[in-house]
Amino acid sequence: MPPFAAPIVVADSITRIAEEDARGAVVVNASHGGVYAAYLAAKLGAAAAIFNDAGVGRDRAGISGLAYLQELGMPAATIGHDTARIGDGADMMARGIITHANGLAEALGCRSGMSCRDAAKALQAAEPA
Repeated sequence: MPPFAAPIVVADSITRIAEEDARGAVVVNASHGGVYAAYLAAKLGAAAAIFNDAGVGRDRAGISGLAYLQELGMPAATIGHDTARIGDGADMMARGIITHANGLAEALGCRSGMSCRDAAKALQAAEPA
């Protein structure tokens, strides 16, 4: 365990997390990984975030928030829509498998193919941007 271990907060949507719970935490939320959801995670002051890739979608819209958060200095990843239900944070933690991660998340050990639970633990080393 790193000297600083961000708490892990699990929610069905990024819109369902209170700022006081998200600030400095790893937010595992079952929202899509698009720019708007990423913006909300940053606005809440999360240290890191894991989203659902929502099937990636046209122009990679379902994971576009990863690059957005990379620019802001926040590690972020997505789990596969076919491994856990979108809108169900508990299912993400129980069955989700990482499909994409930004460079900051990869630097902390978050990799494609890793369980959501293990990825969240790796991201606990993130410090708020």
